[in-house]
Amino acid sequence: MPSLYAVIPAYEPLPSLPGLVREVVRLPQLKGVVVVDDGSVKDGTKETFSEIEKIEGCLLLRHPKNKGKGASMKTAFRHLLENESDLLGAVTVDADGQHLPADIEKVLAAFLENPEDYVLGVRDFSTLETKIPWRSRFGNNLTEKVFKFFTGTPLRDTQTGLRVYPKDFMQEALLIKPDRYEFELEALLRYFRCGLGSLRQIPITTVYEENNPSSHFDPIKDSIRIYAIFFKFVGASVISSIIDFIIFSAMILMLGTDRVVLGCSSILWSLLTARLISCSVNFILDKEAVFGSKGHWLRQSFLFFLLAVFLFTASFFGIKGLNLLGVHPIIAKILVEGTLFFLSFAVQNSLIFRNRRSFGS
Repeated sequence: MPSLYAVIPAYEPLPSLPGLVREVVRLPQLKGVVVVDDGSVKDGTKETFSEIEKIEGCLLLRHPKNKGKGASMKTAFRHLLENESDLLGAVTVDADGQHLPADIEKVLAAFLENPEDYVLGVRDFSTLETKIPWRSRFGNNLTEKVFKFFTGTPLRDTQTGLRVYPKDFMQEALLIKPDRYEFELEALLRYFRCGLGSLRQIPITTVYEENNPSSHFDPIKDSIRIYAIFFKFVGASVISSIIDFIIFSAMILMLGTDRVVLGCSSILWSLLTARLISCSVNFILDKEAVFGSKGHWLRQSFLFFLLAVFLFTASFFGIKGLNLLGVHPIIAKILVEGTLFFLSFAVQNSLIFRNRRSFGS
């Protein structure tokens, strides 16, 4: 029978962690538990991990120094992938006691219904709103809105640590560069882009200790890391838009707004020249730096070209129409391009640069 493991990354855990490990290791769907000590040095943690090391069915891995939650998960994933030939997947569990054994069983059962799915245990933040620390409630609500805005996928709990990773996606997760809290958000984005299986959300109990003392999430520093993942999506578009805007504006100022050059209006020539240059830059940045797509250059460049033609046409008629209404072409361009930006991102993210390969290939 294919094996399932639980992975518990731990940094300066509470003394209650061994009790949690004992409960998890007894779950019938699991073959074992892998705990990763992420360089803990706090007084008492040595004894805590010594106790964990003695638990039957539990393997303790150690980092000599703190590397981050994502790095701990990758350490466990790498070990399982290298040593378990019949591995089916792994469920990640937070070390702070927020995930109940009954909920871990629930997400495992959902995963076993379709082992290609990426299963999330999602919390209901509305039921215990007055008890949930502001940093967790605010961070999750904001990330949820940003994620839906950029991907069109509604997720009720983007920061949940209770997740079941299919084996192939565990392999793919080793390629994720962020090593701290942003690892889990990047995993969501990577799975969304790959388009293999389904992303399932299973309701779980919302558990919080008072003031969440065992959490090492820094609401400012770690939020910056998390949202930097989203910023890279728009960064390439901003760069190409600036190039496009500078070239368009320069040509409009040189040619004028109402001249006809070689049978075409100066607006058309300015827009066409700017778009050809900026689109070439945009395509390279989006493919290599933003989406990290391994898709075929010819196919993706053709689809990108079709999108560019559509956006160019919409932009031209939009700017021309606003200009006829008395709006200066430069101002009109800002209004039209700002609207088309969101459409462009959605098409690139969900169609052009979405990897449709198997993770293991």
